[in-house]
Amino acid sequence: MKAFPLKISSKVQYAIDLGKPVLALESTVITHGLPYPQNIEFLADIEALAEQQGVVPATICVLNGECLIGLEPADIEVLQDKMQRKDELQKLTLRDLGLALAQKQSGGTTVSATMALAEKAGIRVFVTGGIGGVHRGWQESRDVSLDLKALATIPVIVVCAGCKAILDIGATLEALETEGVPVYAWQTAEFPSFYSRESGHKVARIDSAQDLAQAFKLMSGLGSLHSGMLIACPIPATDEIPHSEIEPYIQLALKAANHLSGKAITPYLLDHLAKSTEGRSVSANLALLKNNLRLGALIAKEMT
Repeated sequence: MKAFPLKISSKVQYAIDLGKPVLALESTVITHGLPYPQNIEFLADIEALAEQQGVVPATICVLNGECLIGLEPADIEVLQDKMQRKDELQKLTLRDLGLALAQKQSGGTTVSATMALAEKAGIRVFVTGGIGGVHRGWQESRDVSLDLKALATIPVIVVCAGCKAILDIGATLEALETEGVPVYAWQTAEFPSFYSRESGHKVARIDSAQDLAQAFKLMSGLGSLHSGMLIACPIPATDEIPHSEIEPYIQLALKAANHLSGKAITPYLLDHLAKSTEGRSVSANLALLKNNLRLGALIAKEMT
């Protein structure tokens, strides 16, 4: 049987070998969240920011049937060429990976797939924008993201700005509690709601990256009981869209998307919000990603 097609960039492998801090980054914001060429520009910006924070960025994606842990310049050129030629880039969850690799597909990895590949490469801290979770109206649709299953079973620290605001936040937190996933809010007791600093839901507060890293290491002693850990970092106050302002736009987007199902829903809703808010939601998304990265870098350095 062929070896699993995992390719670790030279820079990331060097950092892993020397025990230097490495930070995993997901790629769906590049392949599905932003238009070309803004997505390639953002990729360069976010990786440069990681290096400024003293960590090695490991952007994870799938390219021609190979799982990339960190992108070499040549990989970025191939990705850019595919975008220019409008080649189809898949949105790959954990359950999609096997067939995507077998068929030599290319695409961005969601939270669940990125967690699995980061863990396989030995990377323990991962930064994203917002996790998937329980969708609104789940009582009828049963629409629950695979991200929650990944958090329950893959021992990786995930730094986010909460779950996506289009979701049922209360139900998502209940599901995480049921699965035994530790959830903390960074320097607040309020679980943030992606574009907004508040959600009305309280979770455990944590103020120290050192405590967080130590807690994760102690959890490792539980062996098979060891889940991931979710750290919710509120968007900076200067960049947030208050809940009262964004919620009407979310309601309009949900009505417009009622003909969709599965993993097509989230990209459609986010695109609808981008247009209806005249780009304000996109600006907030990019700001919170950079803010999350700064915290993720702090944690990754404590982990080493």
